Amino acid sequence: MKRNRKICVFLLSAFLILTGCAERPSASYADGSPQSSSGAESPSQAATTEAPVSAAEESSVEEADPNALRICLEAGTELAQSDSDIRVLETLLASGLRMAGGPENIVFDSIPYSGSEREIALDKIRTDIMAGEGPDVFVVTVQGSSSVFPIPEKAMQEGLFLPLDSYIQSAAQSDWDKLTPAVMEAGQTDEGQVLVPMIYTLPITIYRKEDVPEAPPLGTTWQEMLSDETNILRNAAVMTNNVSGGLSPNMGCNMLSVLGRFADYETNELLFSEEDLLQCAEAILTLRDEIDRDDTLPVYAQGMLCGNGQLTFDEQSSEKYPICKNDLMTMIPVYSMDGDVTATVEAYTGINRNTKHAEEAFFVVDYLIRVDVRQNLKMFCVMGQDYGLPIHEDVLSAEFPQQKNGFFFTDENFETLSGVRHQITNVSFDNALVRSLNGLYTTLYLDYTYEGKEIPERALKDAVHETYGTLKQMLSE
Repeated sequence: MKRNRKICVFLLSAFLILTGCAERPSASYADGSPQSSSGAESPSQAATTEAPVSAAEESSVEEADPNALRICLEAGTELAQSDSDIRVLETLLASGLRMAGGPENIVFDSIPYSGSEREIALDKIRTDIMAGEGPDVFVVTVQGSSSVFPIPEKAMQEGLFLPLDSYIQSAAQSDWDKLTPAVMEAGQTDEGQVLVPMIYTLPITIYRKEDVPEAPPLGTTWQEMLSDETNILRNAAVMTNNVSGGLSPNMGCNMLSVLGRFADYETNELLFSEEDLLQCAEAILTLRDEIDRDDTLPVYAQGMLCGNGQLTFDEQSSEKYPICKNDLMTMIPVYSMDGDVTATVEAYTGINRNTKHAEEAFFVVDYLIRVDVRQNLKMFCVMGQDYGLPIHEDVLSAEFPQQKNGFFFTDENFETLSGVRHQITNVSFDNALVRSLNGLYTTLYLDYTYEGKEIPERALKDAVHETYGTLKQMLSE
């Protein structure tokens, strides 16, 4: 297998969380309990060390005190792989809130893991919301069409969430000035901040600075990246976030980064043409293998910019893991057709506009973005931290390392990360529309590219046309 193909195995979960490169002292969680030095706990493992769940937490909504704070917890299916795991996540959140002096009378409207029960729960909560009822707080890891809010942007425009600006001004737990401004804007309407992004992703390619001294400036277009004869920028432009040629679960987000500003949710209009989508899909699907055959490329890693570690990397550079955390890095995002940098929100929280417990509900929101909670292993399952970068900009610095494995960026690389982060100009939620782009990529990849076949021009145009029509229909509903 070629060197560059091997290098793509990084996935950048934690965005190069090179845990083997440095040892850190043992840490404690935000609730004060000691962290194991062995790394990640599964939700089931975490359950063995938690305090007993209160009667309110164990009760169903029907049985619980009607004055209890209701929290809708929708964890990503990769994060909670059974209903028992979801119960553990409830315990983690309830315990953390109690330790922080927050509400204790809590019940959970958690979304089941899968199957008909999941759809029944989703339908009930949506019906309750439309009737002016429903949970007080929503803690959501985006699931596309199978989510409480398939398109969060449309839910915001429909006025389903409580404006938070007045509560933010008197927030007691978190430093809201430390939250990435461009990403926070994704949760704003004319009424102010109505949703709070917690996790976001950013497709990125990383080279050693000694090989690629600098990234192109903001304003560089995707088309200009494609024209790079050295393939250094071309490689970053058509990245597929794959592992050894496999499918990318986030291809929709990568295509979104190329397309840039996605839709106007007030007018329900797409902001790119069918021809734009065709050009994007054609390049990503057809150029990857061509670039992989380029043996002149320096070593690189690419994937979604994330904030929690799943992989362990050797301290010494090697063929398998060629970039160590102590290497000076050049980070190149995918620039859009308009020269913008686009991020994708993967998890968020918000408050029901009709809540009768606004103060308690905001306590939950404020707690979830605390810097120590953002560092915290026990909470990462709830908020999808393995799948994105924390909204709090201090996390991953030397002062605020990730508690899971003690990872932090060196000062030089953290400055580079901050520079890329502050280039973000567009932000979308990983909504049902973006998931449709995944379907476009997956269908063509499996039918042709994976089989070593060239994609017929007619098949590509037909697939793009169908996807574009689906996107327009979803927006109009």
